[in-house]
Amino acid sequence: MKRFITLALALCMVFGAALNASAAEIKASGNMWVGYDYLNVDNEGKTTDFKQRFRTQIDIVASEALSGTVFFEINNTWGQTNATNTGNGSGGALGADGVNIQTRRAYLDFLIPSTPVKVRAGIQGVALPGAVSGNVVLNDDLGAIVASASYSNVDFTAFYGRPYDAKDNGYDDSESSVDVYGLIAALNFDTITVTPYFVAANVGEDVNLPATLVADKGLTGDTQWYGVALEATPIENLVLSFDGVFGKASDDDGGFLVAGKAAYTTQYCVPAFMAWYGSGNDDDNEGRMPILDNGGDFVATTLVGEGAVGPMSDSVLGDARGKWGVALEASEITFIDKVSHVARIAYVRGTNDDDAAGLDIENWSDDDSAVEIDFTTTYNMYDNLDLVADLAFAATDFDNDNANENVDHVFKAAILAVYSF
Repeated sequence: MKRFITLALALCMVFGAALNASAAEIKASGNMWVGYDYLNVDNEGKTTDFKQRFRTQIDIVASEALSGTVFFEINNTWGQTNATNTGNGSGGALGADGVNIQTRRAYLDFLIPSTPVKVRAGIQGVALPGAVSGNVVLNDDLGAIVASASYSNVDFTAFYGRPYDAKDNGYDDSESSVDVYGLIAALNFDTITVTPYFVAANVGEDVNLPATLVADKGLTGDTQWYGVALEATPIENLVLSFDGVFGKASDDDGGFLVAGKAAYTTQYCVPAFMAWYGSGNDDDNEGRMPILDNGGDFVATTLVGEGAVGPMSDSVLGDARGKWGVALEASEITFIDKVSHVARIAYVRGTNDDDAAGLDIENWSDDDSAVEIDFTTTYNMYDNLDLVADLAFAATDFDNDNANENVDHVFKAAILAVYSF
């Protein structure tokens, strides 16, 4: 009997060691918010919606050299669903039970043995550098392979992605897809970081791109972008930032966006001055920079770009391309413990020609302008729970060439509770 017990214990130890060797640590993180969103576009209409969103990221970590990640999201607008109660945004009407889980990301991370090269492969977030704000060209989820490594004070990144792929009679065709290639190098010095980058998109002749890509984003033919992001701290508490990018699609005229920001940290708040200029279309509808993403990640204000807190009423006044603007901002304003504020006032004007096509509330001519005032308050009720109030008002002055010339103002208000875990 003793021999049997000894043998059983030995077998348990062997199998237990094998299981431990293959075991992976599972980590979960994410956030959930529930809120109310009000948007009033003068003489056009208003929306009053209750919305909620749940996001969770699950990391399956085998070791420092190997892991896998999945990222899921559920969005609902109360009272709304799709015809079959399936797909994005379904399940908000009476009865709920929508089939609406979105797979935002799913990728592998691994180190190449005996090298410092890290590889990430799968659907993942790919963002080009941005020092003033997010990058206007690309900052989105994308099926891609990304390789990165560091040498001395330089961080290198190279990536390949495929944002679109159409089939030709059921078979792959090199002329029916869009392939994206990019190189990024971040040079880190004592008081300054300079990050140049290059991106090329190979657009197949037979690819059937969505109309929004062709008309709004200018992604036609082979396209290249050349950019740089710069951040410097010349003295204590002062941060200077600069972004510049030029993009050109096939035989069209190129376009660009440049931006600068100066921010100084004080005991009471962080005042900042920001300015940008984005080239616009001429009367031949050429001159505005092409983009891969929707352009909203360069946040100029709450309404220009995706500046709203939560995915509510984003980019109401379009993105920063085809516009120039200046803004004064104060962030991290604190008078009461656990309560902080962000205040901003901005002047924005269009750069598109009066005869350019498609002038509307998002695309402005050089005769269209607006003054916008933003104010956001965050109350940190608990370590993981914030209550947020987000307000924005824009007084607009649109010329009679603009399809939305009757719009005199835009007002947005939102309040939400955000739980992070």
